[in-house]
Amino acid sequence: MGKPARAEAISPRQIEAFKNVVEAASVTAAATAMHISQPSVSRLLSSLEETIGFALFERRKGRLLATPEAMLFYDEIQKYFLTMQRLAHTAADIRTLARGQLRLGSFIALAIAITPTVIRRFNRAHPQMHVSCITTQSRQIVDLITSRFADLGIVDPGAVTSAVRIERQWQFRCVCALPPGHALARHEVISAAHLAGENVIGLQRAFLTHHPSGAALYAELEPNLRITVHQSIAACAMVSEGTGVAIVDPFTARHYAPHGIVVRPLEATIPFDINIVSSPEAPLSVAASDFLELFDDEIDAALRSDPTITHCT
Repeated sequence: MGKPARAEAISPRQIEAFKNVVEAASVTAAATAMHISQPSVSRLLSSLEETIGFALFERRKGRLLATPEAMLFYDEIQKYFLTMQRLAHTAADIRTLARGQLRLGSFIALAIAITPTVIRRFNRAHPQMHVSCITTQSRQIVDLITSRFADLGIVDPGAVTSAVRIERQWQFRCVCALPPGHALARHEVISAAHLAGENVIGLQRAFLTHHPSGAALYAELEPNLRITVHQSIAACAMVSEGTGVAIVDPFTARHYAPHGIVVRPLEATIPFDINIVSSPEAPLSVAASDFLELFDDEIDAALRSDPTITHCT
């Protein structure tokens, strides 16, 4: 019958000594592997036996033999070490973004421009990560953030509340989108006078009037507004068909430039705001932080390469 076990915790050093002795069948080899003396290994084994309450080894003809109980104990130790190895591998995967997910939400204007490029770069850098992106209205994206169903939300500031944390914010100038070959394309900057008499495709009144100069421009254009849409993407599609001219955000206009539309700066300052938000209830993941850095890079690249994309001053 084994001795009663002592109410002491088993130490990692005791386990290491036991494991080395079983695998090497030698106290000398175990001591060498652990860089300690043989007596130190023997003391560790003795203290482990006292702690667990049964013998681990017997000496027969100069050989050290593990008892059946010791081998049962060794099997459990092997499982423990395998679990620790798996945990180490999992930690490495998480650290290097080799596993996990990034959940995004984006309003439409940025879902067709900037965000797709950032997702492509993120995917190439971290091909094992799963990325999901929901495209919907900004208020719904804020709801996803507050309920922790999204990690980052790309929204307009009108939807931002105290329930989210602002990670990034930018303000750019809206531009004028013109059909291919339009007479106004000869002007470097488009003024309200230039737009008088044009078939202007209007966005929502709230979008154009939340800045004083935009409100003044809207007042001048309102009598001639015959077509109203809710998104820059719809306005640009109509411009490319030659339906009229439109005041749109610079990123959607940039996206549509290959379709033949001509983009010109506006004399009036009509801001287009972008906020990226997260939940204040949790720190940012490594993946989300990496995505933000890539987003910063892409915004900077757009500012450098496209003169129609400018900050509001």
